Amino acid sequence: MAVLVHGAVLGLLLYQWPEDEAPPAAAIEHFYIDAALVNANPHKVKQRQIDAAQQQRTKRVKARARRDAKAKQARIEADKAALDEAEALRQAQEQANQVKAASTIDAAEQERQQMEQSLALAISAEQDARRAVTDDEKAMAYVSQIQREIIQHWSRPPSARNGMQALLKVYLVPTGEVVKVDLVTSSGNDAFDRSAISAVQKAERFIVPPNANQFERNFREFEVLFRPEDLRL
Repeated sequence: MAVLVHGAVLGLLLYQWPEDEAPPAAAIEHFYIDAALVNANPHKVKQRQIDAAQQQRTKRVKARARRDAKAKQARIEADKAALDEAEALRQAQEQANQVKAASTIDAAEQERQQMEQSLALAISAEQDARRAVTDDEKAMAYVSQIQREIIQHWSRPPSARNGMQALLKVYLVPTGEVVKVDLVTSSGNDAFDRSAISAVQKAERFIVPPNANQFERNFREFEVLFRPEDLRL
């Protein structure tokens, strides 16, 4: 039955289908769509914008953190420098105080030493003065003895007159022996001068101080003044 029905339908279609006429063309309807040209997906663009904003915020946060870290380090260094400067000032003040204290001690010690030296010098000067008086007294005793010995050996010539004087310089050795006699100033009378020189030479040896310093100071060489009325050393 089905085959018969389909065959009948197909026969009718072939019978009624025109041979030369083409089937009418179906009408074409145009559809218009509003669209816009975009370079990228808006969702992706927005996400990139969010990411960029987040990166900017991150950069700003990091930059601010670096600035804060630098500022903190600068404050730490400034505080350390201030502490170092304060410590240096303290040490300098302490050293100055120590130097001042040492200077005070040194000044006091120097003053004490100066006082001791002054006292020692004063004592030494007094002792020297006393010793000088004693030495001079002893020297005068030796001078008097030398004068007596020279007078004992001096024979005044008949030509001697008041006003004449002859100055001799006598040289001794530490044993008191006469080694040289020089005529420093002549009396103008040869006999008077020769008599004076002969008096010293005849004495030959004088008694002198055993102290070497006193001998060198007063008796190594000395002058004798001959005058008819007296004899002076």
